[in-house]
Amino acid sequence: MTKPRAPLSIEDAIIRIAAQVDGGFEAMAPVVGREPRTVRNWSDPDTPEQVPVDCAIALDLAHIAAGGTGAPIFEAYALKLELADAAKFGDRHQLLRHAQELAKETGEANAAIIGAAHPAASAADRQIALKEATEARAKLDEVIPLLAADGDRLPIGATKAPPPNEQPP
Repeated sequence: MTKPRAPLSIEDAIIRIAAQVDGGFEAMAPVVGREPRTVRNWSDPDTPEQVPVDCAIALDLAHIAAGGTGAPIFEAYALKLELADAAKFGDRHQLLRHAQELAKETGEANAAIIGAAHPAASAADRQIALKEATEARAKLDEVIPLLAADGDRLPIGATKAPPPNEQPP
């Protein structure tokens, strides 16, 4: 019975490569300088062995050389990274989307307010400026909680800044 593997997982990618490469695991082993059992273990989610990066590259290239489309291990890794990025930095991605919209709304508000300040401006010009300023304020009200919630987060590799009256070492 075939062991189930998560779709788009590294283990599933190795199974896909084994299915594409003529000779399967036996033929993949010399490509990476390992025993067939080791390569098979890389495809088993219940074993602790994981494919090393240099071997993953070699297996993806073997897949391509055997006529396969794409690089299954790389694609699985890229998906895992993308999902981890969304989980870890989703709030920052959301903030970035809101910042883009805020820039648009405040730009429109600024232009309309300048137009309303012109000596020849009409009541309609002031109404347009009020509408645009209200929309910009609403967008700003969406951004403020995102900034407040992100207060304790630091980018990878960053350290907490020293208090304002101290110099960094």
